[in-house]
Amino acid sequence: MDSKQVVDLVYWRDTQRSGVVFGASLFLLLSLSVCSIVSVCAYIALALLSVTISFRIYKGILQAVQKSEEGHPFK
Repeated sequence: MDSKQVVDLVYWRDTQRSGVVFGASLFLLLSLSVCSIVSVCAYIALALLSVTISFRIYKGILQAVQKSEEGHPFK
């Protein structure tokens, strides 16, 4: 990331990207004020795993309903 992108982020020139970055940073800081870093990392990993498994199940159901031969979605 170059300095122009950082300046654009800080000055909120792209409001959607700035909101996501600063919202995630605020959430991370609030989580770290309540829980330990190990717990926060474990919860983030669990959330990512849940999203991945949900996506895999969704694609499997979609493939079964449409009777397509797309294969594994993470290939």
